[in-house]
Amino acid sequence: MHILTSEEMKKIDELTSKEYGISSEVLMEQAAISIYNEIIKEFNKQTHLLFVLGTGNNGGDGLAAARLLYNEGYRNIKIAITGNNKSKLFQKQYDTLIKFGFNNFIEIDNNFNNHVSTSECIIDGIVGIGLNGELKKETQEVIETINKYKRGYVISIDIPSGIDSNTGKVLGNAVMADKTITFGSYKLGHIFFPGREYSGKVVVSPLSFPKSLFNISHRELVTKEMVKSLLPKRPKFSHKFDFGNVLILAGSSEFPGASVLSAIGAQKIGTGLVKLITPSALSSSILLHEPGIIYKSLNKKFFSLKDLDLISKDIRKASVIVIGPGLGRSNETMQFVRAVVENSKVPIVVDADALYAVDALKLRDNIVLTPHVGEMQRIVRTDEIDVRQNYEYTEYFAKYRKATILFKDVTTIITNGEKTLFNITGNTALSKGGSGDLLTGIIAGLIAQKLSVLEASIVASYLSGRTAEILSSEKSEYFTTPIDIAKNLYKALTEVLNA
Repeated sequence: MHILTSEEMKKIDELTSKEYGISSEVLMEQAAISIYNEIIKEFNKQTHLLFVLGTGNNGGDGLAAARLLYNEGYRNIKIAITGNNKSKLFQKQYDTLIKFGFNNFIEIDNNFNNHVSTSECIIDGIVGIGLNGELKKETQEVIETINKYKRGYVISIDIPSGIDSNTGKVLGNAVMADKTITFGSYKLGHIFFPGREYSGKVVVSPLSFPKSLFNISHRELVTKEMVKSLLPKRPKFSHKFDFGNVLILAGSSEFPGASVLSAIGAQKIGTGLVKLITPSALSSSILLHEPGIIYKSLNKKFFSLKDLDLISKDIRKASVIVIGPGLGRSNETMQFVRAVVENSKVPIVVDADALYAVDALKLRDNIVLTPHVGEMQRIVRTDEIDVRQNYEYTEYFAKYRKATILFKDVTTIITNGEKTLFNITGNTALSKGGSGDLLTGIIAGLIAQKLSVLEASIVASYLSGRTAEILSSEKSEYFTTPIDIAKNLYKALTEVLNA
C-alpha cells in the first residue's frame, strides 16, 4: 500500500476528477458512506453522536455522513461548526442536510464541554490533510476541550485534526482519536509519531481513485502480503548449498554477545551455512545456542588488517558478509572493516561499529547499512538535521551513499533512495541491546537465499517486529529478549505463509 504526502493525495484527487470524470461530489459522497459504515458497525440509533466540523471539505465529508445517519433514523445527532470560510462543497452539503430536515446545530460556547462529555461518539472533521501551519488559537481550544472532556469514542476523518499529514507532528494541538477513517491510502502522518499514536486504528477507504494514480508515490507500507510475496522459496529438491553461505565477522573481547545473536538470526531464517569468525573465543556460547553454526576464533582481542590473510578463503566462499556487531572501534579494526568492504564484491550487511568505518568509502547497491537513531545521527556528520523520522533525508543519504539504508526506529525506514518502505511492526520488546544484531543476521540470511538487500531488509524488519508483537501477546514486552525473538521467529513466518 502506497504512503502519500498531502500534495500527492491532492494531485490524485484532482486527476480523478479531471482525467477520469469522477467528480469531487461523488468522492465526498463515497467518503461519507465510509464514515457512515464505520459508525453503524459500533453504534446504534440511540447513540448520542457529536460531529465537530470545520468549514472545509473535511467538514463537508462529516455533514454528508451526518445526513446519511439522520436519514436512517439516528436522531441523537448534534453538529458543532468551527470556522467561517465555507468551501463550496461544505456549503452544498450543509444546504442538503437542512433539506433533509436536520436542524440540531449547537454553538461552541461555554456549554460545549457538556456536549462533549455527554456524547458517546465524537466525529472530528475540523481540519483535514491540507493543514500546513499551526492551528489558530480558537481551533486549538476546541480540540483541547474534546481531548479533556471526552468520555466516549472519537473518530477522525482522514487524519486527526492538528496532525501534519506529511510528518506526524502536532501543529499546536491535535485530536486524540480512537479510529481514523482515511481515504485512498495511508498518509505519512498516520505512520510517524506522534501522529501514529493520535490516529488510533486507521481504516483505509479506497473510494473511486484509480489504482494507477497511486504510482505517483515511491513510498509504501510494508504489509504481510508484501512479505509473503518476497519470501525465498525452499524447493524440496535442494541441499544446504542452495540456501547460501553467510560469513559473520563480528565480536571482540569487550562485546562477545552481539556476534552470537547475528549468527543465530542468520541460522533461524534458513541459511544453508552460517560461519562466524570472532577475534576472541566464545565457542561455548555458540555451541550452547546453536551447534549448527560453524565457528572460528582468531584468539585475540579485536580484528586488525593482518587478519585478512587468515580469513581470505572464508571471504571468497561467502554469499553474503555481515560485519560490525560488537567489533569495537579501534583504529586497527576500522582499517580491517574498510579493507573487507572495499575488496569484497558480494552483498554486505554493515552494522553497529562498522558503520563508523565506511563513512568515507565508495559504497555500492548490494550493501545495506543498518543504523539506529544514534548511529544515523553520527554517520551523517551534521547536527543541523534531526534525522529521526526524517524520511526525506534518509532517502537523500541512501542515494548519496549509493547503498540501501535500513534506519531502525519505531517506524523503520528502508530505502535505496529510489524506493522507500516503512515498517510499523514491533514494540518496546525490541528496545533492548542485541535486537539490532539479531536483525542483521536475519537480513544476511535472506540475502544468502537470493533476496536483494532491499527485499531482505523489508522481510527481516517485518518478521522481527511481528515476532515481538506475537510474543508480547503471550508475555509482557518487559520480558521478551532478542533470544526469545530468535527462537520464535517461526511464529511470524508461519503467520505470513498462511496469510
